[in-house]
Amino acid sequence: MDAQLTAEAGRGVVRDRSRQATKRWRENVLLLVASLAITAALGEVAARLILPRPLPWRFPQLSYQPDPNAIFALRPNQRAYSADQPVLINARGLRGPLVPYERTAGWSRVLFLGDSITFGYGVADGEVVTQRVAAIMNEADVAVEVINTAVPAYNTEQEVRYLKQEGLRYHPDWVIVGICWNDIADKSTAQVSEDGWLVLPGREQTSSLARLLESEPAYAARNAIKRSRLVYGALQGWRALRAPGATDQQAQLRADILEGRHSPRVADGWERLAGALRQLRELSENNGFRPLLVAFPIPLALARSYPHSSYPATLKRLADREGLPLIDLTDAFRGAYHGHESLFIPYDGDHPNAAGHALAARAIARFLTAPTEQTRSDS
Repeated sequence: MDAQLTAEAGRGVVRDRSRQATKRWRENVLLLVASLAITAALGEVAARLILPRPLPWRFPQLSYQPDPNAIFALRPNQRAYSADQPVLINARGLRGPLVPYERTAGWSRVLFLGDSITFGYGVADGEVVTQRVAAIMNEADVAVEVINTAVPAYNTEQEVRYLKQEGLRYHPDWVIVGICWNDIADKSTAQVSEDGWLVLPGREQTSSLARLLESEPAYAARNAIKRSRLVYGALQGWRALRAPGATDQQAQLRADILEGRHSPRVADGWERLAGALRQLRELSENNGFRPLLVAFPIPLALARSYPHSSYPATLKRLADREGLPLIDLTDAFRGAYHGHESLFIPYDGDHPNAAGHALAARAIARFLTAPTEQTRSDS
């Protein structure tokens, strides 16, 4: 009997110790979870103080269709997003309401050519450089109609082709060409997938994985990640550390331009852009409009000096050769530059934000409203 009682007491002690161990384990787990939560919260607070908010990408983004003249064009009659900004693409494949070919009596007409910068990637309709130019001039009692024919991913060759076939039907007084460093990129091999995405040759058929990644749930998942500045910043850092020496073709082209390297791609690109500017000058002479080139700066060139960069120096030389006026926005942007996000979209290597578009619009409107003699001397 005594042995049985002793055994029962021993089992009770073991159970008590087990319960205490389980309790301590739970307390330690809760302490660990609380510590991690507090650390993550403090990290998120710090990340929000240091890192800018990334733009969410809403679904769907803009889609394209093949074009026999310009290789590709925006699909007409679509409502989509440019990053997080809703955009309407009209029946002629252009951003905004449809503008008739026929001119309004007593009004000047300005037609803009360009790529995603002039299009207004990630910027609301009323903040795009084209609309800001119209607003500034109309406020100054200059009656002007503006047509934004810019298409994301176009280069100058495609823009001049569009002007020749379609843009001239608007009978513009001015044709303003927004130019970026990547206008020398070759787009002759670009293709449009069956789902309306720009792809490399041979990838026109869309895989199931690609469709999944471009689906609405996938966009929602990526945007959820972007809501945490800490997680998004960590992912950006991980990508950079995973392949520190890896450089895609576009980044390599930009590096060659900034460093002044005369690589085959750079040389070929400047030669093709020179041909496009020659065609622009000929179209101007034959159709009576006044051309204007507007060079948007490379953000990296505002953050540090690149004394040997071929952009915009080569563009200036080509413009002078053709007698085309040019506004170089570099000095204006540099004067207002207080870090990347002051003038450009966060985590984006090229595109101005609303403040950048406003700055460009003021420079363009100033040029357009200056006396003819002054615009000639400025160019």
